[in-house]
Order: sequence, then C-alpha cells, then structure tokens
Amino acid sequence: MIRKIVLFLIWIAFLCGILRAENLHSRNYNPDEQLLLVGVGAFKDGFYDIAERQFSQFIQDHPNHEKRYKVCYLLGRILLLKKKLRESKTLFLKILNENKKFEHTDHVLYWLAEIEIRLGNSDEARKLLSSLVRRFPKFEWIDSAYYLLGLLDFEFSRLSQAEASLKKVPVSSRHHDLIQASLFWLGLLSFRQKDYDGAVRCLRPLWEDPKLMTQGYFRYALFWLGEAHLRSGRFTDAAYHFRMFKERFKNDPFLPEVQWRLGFCEYRSGNFREAIEIFQGLKNHLKESPLLFHTHYLLGRMFFLNGDPSASVREINWMVDKSPGHPLTGISLLILFWNYVHLGEADGANKVFQRLQKLNHMEDEKNFVQWLTAELMFSEGKVSDSLPYYFNILNSRFREKALYQIGRGYFFENKFREAITNLDILLLEFPNSEYAEEGLFVKAECLNRLGNADLALEAYELVVTQSKKDLWQLLALTQIGNLHLARNEIPKAQRAFKKIIDQFPNHALYYHAACQLGNLNFKTKNIGEALHYFSLVLKGNILELFGEAYFGLGEIFYQQGKYDKALNHFEAAIRYGGETSLWFFLTQLEIGNLHRNWGRYEEAKKAYTVILNHSKDEEMRQAAKLFLSQLGSR
Repeated sequence: MIRKIVLFLIWIAFLCGILRAENLHSRNYNPDEQLLLVGVGAFKDGFYDIAERQFSQFIQDHPNHEKRYKVCYLLGRILLLKKKLRESKTLFLKILNENKKFEHTDHVLYWLAEIEIRLGNSDEARKLLSSLVRRFPKFEWIDSAYYLLGLLDFEFSRLSQAEASLKKVPVSSRHHDLIQASLFWLGLLSFRQKDYDGAVRCLRPLWEDPKLMTQGYFRYALFWLGEAHLRSGRFTDAAYHFRMFKERFKNDPFLPEVQWRLGFCEYRSGNFREAIEIFQGLKNHLKESPLLFHTHYLLGRMFFLNGDPSASVREINWMVDKSPGHPLTGISLLILFWNYVHLGEADGANKVFQRLQKLNHMEDEKNFVQWLTAELMFSEGKVSDSLPYYFNILNSRFREKALYQIGRGYFFENKFREAITNLDILLLEFPNSEYAEEGLFVKAECLNRLGNADLALEAYELVVTQSKKDLWQLLALTQIGNLHLARNEIPKAQRAFKKIIDQFPNHALYYHAACQLGNLNFKTKNIGEALHYFSLVLKGNILELFGEAYFGLGEIFYQQGKYDKALNHFEAAIRYGGETSLWFFLTQLEIGNLHRNWGRYEEAKKAYTVILNHSKDEEMRQAAKLFLSQLGSR
C-alpha cells in the first residue's frame, strides 16, 4: 500500500513539473536548435516518443553542448514517464556526477528517489530524500519529500525517524490532502508504537470530517480508529466505529474481520446476546480464517458463563477436535472440564482431565486442571482425596496455593504436625503471601489442639500484631482469651476480650467477648461490670448467647437476694438455653433451688427430675439426686 501511495504522489508531482524550455525565436535555426525546439514542443504536447528521439539525437550529436544537462534532464523525465527506469536513472546520475551546479539538482534528487522506489531500492531512495531535505530546505515539493521519507522509514520500522519526517509535513505544506495523509500515517505510527491514545488523536479528525479524505483513506482510518479503541480497552467506542464500518462498506472484503472485532467488543462489554448472534452468523464466512477457532472458543466461553454447559460443550468440542494443537486448546479443555462438572458427567470430566495430562506442551494447563480437581474435591469435603493433586503441583506456579491447602487439609484431617510442617514452609517461602495470616492462625490452632498452649499463644499474638486483616486479628484475640480463660489466667483473658469490645463493635464475636467478660467479672465479684456485659449481650441478636447471659444475670440477682428477678431471668435462660446445653441444666438446678427455698417442693422436684432424665453430666446428676433426696425426707 505504501508503495502505491508513493508512486501516486510522484506522478502528481511529475505532472506539476518544472519544464523551463528556452524560447527560441530565431527563424534561422541551427541543427542543435532545431532538435531542441522540436523536442521541447513534442514534450509539451505529450508526444513523448518524438521528444525522446529528438533529445537522444541532440545528446549524441552535441555531447559538449552548453544545454546538454538540461536536455539530459528533460530526456530523463520522458524516460521516467515511459517507465524506462534504468535509462532515466543513468541520465539523472550523469547530471549529479558531472554538473554539481545544475540549477535543478533538487528535482533530480527527487526523481532519482522516485526511480529507486520503483526499482525496490528503498535504502537508496531514503539516502536521496535525506540529501534533498538537508541541502534544499526550500524545495518546492519539500512537503512531499518529507512525506515520502516518512513512509520509507515507516516501512522499515524506523519509527522515530518516520515520526520526525511525517510531523514536518503539516508545518511545511499547503496541500490539504498531503496533510491529511500524513496524519493518517502518524496515527498508524502511534498504533505501531502502542500509543493508542495518540493514534486516536491523529485519526479522529479524519473520521470527523470524511470529506477531507479519499474514500480509501477514510476506510482505513475508520478501521484503525476502531482498532486503537479496541487495544485501549474502550470496547464501546471500538464497537461504534466497527459498526460504522459495517454500515458504510457493506461489500468490503475485509468485512468479516471487522464484524468479528465488533463481536469481540460486545463480548468484552458483557453483551453476550449480541456477541453470540454476531459470532454465530460469522461461522460460514470464516471457514478459511484462523479467527474461526477463536469464534468457537468465545462462543463456548460465553455459553459456559451464561449457564448453558451443553451448548458450550458443542462449541469447545468442535474446536479441540478440529485443531488439537491450537494455542487455545489448553484453556478450552479447562472450560470443557468445568462444563462436564456442571453437567454432573464425571466420565466426561475425567476424560478431559486425562487428555490434558497427555499434552506435553500444556504444562500450565495440566497443572491448572490438577488445581481445579483438587479444589473441587476439597470443597466437597473429600479432603484426603484432594491432597495428592495438591502435591502434584508443588513444583508449579501453584506451589503457594498448594502449600496453603495442604496445610489446611491436614488440619481438617486432624494431622496437626503435618499441617504445621507445610504451613511453616509456606510462611518461610512466601512471607508476603495472601495466605500468610490465615496460615499462621491455622498453625496456632494446630499447636492448641496438640496441647502446646504456650506456643499456640505466641502464634496467636503474632497474628494480632502482624495481620492486616481484621478477621484474623479478631479470631486470634478470641482464641487468646479462651486459652487464658481455660488456664484460669483471668486478667490476661479479660485484656484479650476487652480488645475485642474496643476494636470490633460490629462483629458477632463482640457479643461472645461481652458474655465472657460478664462471666469473668461475676467470678471476680465485680457485679456492676458483670451486669453491664451481660446486658450488652442481650442487646445483640446472637440468640445462642442469650441463655448464658440470662443465666448470669439470674445468678447475680440470686446472690443479691432478688429472687423474683432471678427466677424471671432463669426462666428466660430456659427458653434460649437449649435442652442439651450445660446452661440449660445449670438453670434447672437453680430454678429447683429457688422453689425449694420458697417451699414449692413439687416445682423443685420437676426441675431436678429434668436434670436426672436428660443430663449426661454425672456431677450435675449427682447434685440433682442429692437435692431430690433431701426433698423426699421432708
């Protein structure tokens, strides 16, 4: 395309040439004058064969004539017009080599450059044009020279030089067509340099005023403007220009590729219905195009995302069967694998899995499907079955994720030492891992389950100090409080739970911490604080804590001698305690004691009997049996 544009411009320049024939007024012409006069006249009238014969005869007969170089110049132009490029080149070179002061040297350089372009000698043409613009900055066709120089550099990917030359065209030219053409090529140059915004800036004016450009340029400008928007991720703008191309150039041979890009823009914009319609209509027009495989792939992907795995399977199977070595085969098989999973076809999924494992050049896809299989099994609770798949990908890019899941898997399988080993490797190799905080927390849980309370506390404290995520800080503080509570380290437990109260007022564990603080303060005889924290629990919506909180309040009122209020709170605790919880039976015991103190022995017996009939706690049963025996002696 570049070469055609160059030749067209040179033809225009040639027609605007600089023929400066000498006026011959003498009626008595010498033989040299006669040859010259006839040759010039024939040249002016377009009789180039006659002019060629006259000028050739002149040079042969008068090799030392004072006007020989002008005649050589005119003959060179005639030969160029007649496409006798090498003969023309010989004459122009003769002028350059023998007459350094020739008045039209600038034109000679220009025509020589045009000849070299036609002969395919782009480097020679570039040297001639470079010499021309350097030596003759006021050359009348300097704008065209810069333009040609820019195109030659563009053709050979000398992009910075091409840009410098093309940018000089608008400032040196009055020819609007040439200016618009230079903008077009500057747009393509920006595109080649991946400066898509720059490409849009150059091409947009051509699109906005199409009357300023030839139809051919307008067609290309419209396409590349859409392509620049596409590469920039502005899919709506790209779709607009591709759609305009489709409407303006309905019979263009490039139309299927344009429509494909339009479909791709709709796909990337999330307009799956429109994209599917476009791609389905294109299948018959892309039979010989590599885009056909991408079409089936994208259709398969969209059907999968739309929740139509059966349709997706048809598209993907066509692709992988027709071209098993296609670059998209790996990812296509992954989609096919998930389609069969969603369809519940275990055999189909297994066949795809085995097929992926046989692809020697698809290591990443093979590892990925191993990862997907492991994740699927893990999510279904088949933890032990998933572990071998995680081990298979330890030496792949999935190593970090695999170590994390292996650690969690061993934890869920109660293999705490193995879990710690893999989590330690994770924390050592990937200290900044997104799984580091959870990994450290799970390690602390493992240590806790193994009875290493001191090491567990150290790990929980690390989570609190190092974690950037509130969730793991909260869980670690909760476990720190629970551990200290189990060890009867009341002040330390209180500090942990108070941090939760201060830092996490909107989380459900806030109320768990409040309940524990209520119990701890009751235990240390700090009744006012205990009342405050138990009351906080009842302001939340965590119903499973209500039984314990009401029981705690009932105990406080019982000790204060406010027996009616105590009974009311114990009865409320019964409603929320659950018939198998410890708090339920403790509450029954206290209700029985209250009724016994009031002399309501039948009511007391009912409460104690509930404990004997339903509680599995032997100590609780013995207490109820003792109180019942005391009632029986009355």
